[in-house]
Amino acid sequence: MPLSELVKKWWGMNFDIAAEEMRRLAKEPTEDEKLQLYGLYKQSIHGDIPPEDDYPKPTDEWEIRKYNAWLSQKGKKEQQSKAQYVKLAENMIKKYERAIVRSRWNSEVWTVDY
Repeated sequence: MPLSELVKKWWGMNFDIAAEEMRRLAKEPTEDEKLQLYGLYKQSIHGDIPPEDDYPKPTDEWEIRKYNAWLSQKGKKEQQSKAQYVKLAENMIKKYERAIVRSRWNSEVWTVDY
């Protein structure tokens, strides 16, 4: 597969692969996209955000936005939020592509740069 096609490969992802791939985008997503990913990720892993008694609302602006992103996913089932996360990740890979480098140990193998 040519490198130009590999950077756009997005099919066949599960939640774990999608979460890892979001760290390897070639370009920076918007803040809103990051927050949407964050909210879906937290809902997928932890479920509904704890009540404010157990998880006080933060005071920093970015932390408040993250809190609200997670809160906006409240009530979604684990599988539903994971499926939405994967779909969003697929769209972001198409939009921003992946950071790919040639592997040092085998010039025939392309790998994602960590």
